[in-house]
Amino acid sequence: MSHRWFAGNLTRFLPVGLVQRSPARYSNPAPTPTGTPVSEADARPEFRFGRTVVAVAVGDLLSQNAEAIVVAANRRGVLGPLATAGSSGLRSLGGSEIEREAMALAPLELGTAVVTAAPGLEERGVRSVVHAVVHPALGERARVEDVRRAIPATLMAASRNRLRTLAMPLLGVESHSTQDDLNALAAIVVDESVGVLRRSVPRLDKVTIVCRFDEQAASVETALARARQRVWTRSP
Repeated sequence: MSHRWFAGNLTRFLPVGLVQRSPARYSNPAPTPTGTPVSEADARPEFRFGRTVVAVAVGDLLSQNAEAIVVAANRRGVLGPLATAGSSGLRSLGGSEIEREAMALAPLELGTAVVTAAPGLEERGVRSVVHAVVHPALGERARVEDVRRAIPATLMAASRNRLRTLAMPLLGVESHSTQDDLNALAAIVVDESVGVLRRSVPRLDKVTIVCRFDEQAASVETALARARQRVWTRSP
């Protein structure tokens, strides 16, 4: 399935007007609100919503000093090539046991999330894996509506399991996504995350959205800045 098909059909899965209201391109991001704290590790801005700080990182999912990581799962619970971009070494470190535990819970419902142990990852400080079910089958593309539902399910599953810190990939983004697709999906991930963080008061202290490339991180930061501005300017 080509990226041209995805670019041409993304609007089929999005509410009317979402793409038109998507964040600006990387060359013209929304300004970071004055007084926004930045990460001491990489100087990127961090945004607080309720009790939870949301940060953005570029790099490996397993190197974020988080108690739990999120993988993009399929209905069978099989860890495959689409498991999670940026989680290099996951299968060799603990993939087989993690996969067996997830598969024992199958069939998994699209748009939901399940939590397994993280054998082999404890030395990296990871004690749980949250499987966000967004792929119908191994190798099939995630649908936007499933990503939209899986985001709050993921955050609430982590909270129910008393996890305080979570590293989550930019779910739904493919390597050949256009910039417009990237902006729209980043806005979905951010809006759904912020919505559940403000409504449901989860126990999470920090959520790090992990991207593979700088332009992806810029789109997420733009969406976060816009979300924070909306929170600040909303009338009582």
